[in-house]
Amino acid sequence: MWEIVKSGGPLMVPLIGCAVLSLAYTIERLWVFSRLPDRVQAQKELSRIEASLVNGGEDAVVQEVNQGTGVLNHVFAALLSRYDILMLEQREFRETNEEIVQLSEAGGGGQIARFIERRQELADLKEELVVETEEASRSYLGKHLPILNMIGNITPLLGLLGTIIGMILAFESIAAVGTGDPKVVADGISQALVTTASGLIVAIPTIVAYGYLARKADLFLDQVEVFGHAFSNTLITAGRRNKK
Repeated sequence: MWEIVKSGGPLMVPLIGCAVLSLAYTIERLWVFSRLPDRVQAQKELSRIEASLVNGGEDAVVQEVNQGTGVLNHVFAALLSRYDILMLEQREFRETNEEIVQLSEAGGGGQIARFIERRQELADLKEELVVETEEASRSYLGKHLPILNMIGNITPLLGLLGTIIGMILAFESIAAVGTGDPKVVADGISQALVTTASGLIVAIPTIVAYGYLARKADLFLDQVEVFGHAFSNTLITAGRRNKK
């Protein structure tokens, strides 16, 4: 076996490296997906975090989320961080928004102008948290999948490059000593065949694994986003209640 690998030449080093990475990331994703909570477990975790937010405030839930693990903790932590940034931005522009409302009221808008302004703030906040939920969910579920996709694409090209190099070596040998002895060109042809086969051996299972894992990630994404949106609503509601 080792002799076959050696006959493939220097390009076998990156091909073996790609094979190791592909196997490692595939096993890691399968392990992560096997530990994802089902709908009942996710609902219990959401209820626990929401209770902590309502009863203990944002500081309490931040501490609890930071101590936890898993996809929901990752999404909740991202939402809390994004919510704090959005609240800071709203405070920075509050004076400007208040001036706009006052001008509208002076022009006859009355309380309608203030209502419209508050509703727009709430809509913008909700939209930002929806986007953050999707991004955080994808970053957790899709971690390492782009690397698997890249390995599946580049390993056949590495194999093709090895084929070309092997054929070049074979023709150089023929040009140097002629075609009388087949052993002269054996090394070049062996390198060409081994690297081609190795590239395909790595690429085919990697592409299959990537397709399967990407599909699983998309299926879990819909479920995770539901609980992320629910937590966003509770976060907004608790924040507005604390302002009063």
